[in-house]
Amino acid sequence: MKKLAGILLCAFVCAAGCRSLAPVHNITDKTVVVAEHTTLQDAILSAGALKHWDMQIVRPGLIRADLFIRSHEVSVDIAYTDSSYSITYVSSKNMKYKEKKNTIHPKYNQWIRNLNAAIMRQARVPQL
Repeated sequence: MKKLAGILLCAFVCAAGCRSLAPVHNITDKTVVVAEHTTLQDAILSAGALKHWDMQIVRPGLIRADLFIRSHEVSVDIAYTDSSYSITYVSSKNMKYKEKKNTIHPKYNQWIRNLNAAIMRQARVPQL
């Protein structure tokens, strides 16, 4: 009986540690009202810095954002206009990305939601 209980406990602990994959979450054409004296580019760059993303301007209207956390790496493209932006998955390492199913570790989606919220907050803050 103790052996069976030990096996069940071990199986439960192993199952609890495993996370299922989630569909990749992209942000598409998110409309934002930008504060006076603020540009959406500045808001995106500020938000990225606050959330520890490495941001590089590829060209006007496109920023490549990279996040490095422990052994995990994520790259996204942020395409933007004066009043809207999109965040699109580019690549990742150690995030269990499955191209055919378009799934990834759920932590990726959390990081994207956090970046999105930070961009929205920064867009509303006047930059001096």
